[in-house]
Amino acid sequence: MTFDGVAFGPQRTLSCTWFTNFENSRFEQCRDATGPLLGEGDGASIKCRGDTCRQLDAAAREASGWRKAEPPWGNFTVQLVGRVSLAQHKKRYLGDASRDVLIERLVSVRVLK
Repeated sequence: MTFDGVAFGPQRTLSCTWFTNFENSRFEQCRDATGPLLGEGDGASIKCRGDTCRQLDAAAREASGWRKAEPPWGNFTVQLVGRVSLAQHKKRYLGDASRDVLIERLVSVRVLK
């Protein structure tokens, strides 16, 4: 499947650790039932189908009690149905990752403790 010019693997249920702050938003780790899907020290940029990015933002705000207008900051555990990119790409900026995860359906967001 191709989305936004990126080829993605099969749809799967994922559990990812999401780091977000004023300038970065990425999945630090993602795993499915078979184990980790991202390389050690790598991560994944986030792509969204439909309004899943808006849902992710709203769920993170609710889970953390974030009231500011800017994007929420923190570390979260995100359960989702989505896809991992098949190929790596060059990191485009400081804090970027070399993979992409496409969120097709958001299941839950919790503050990582």
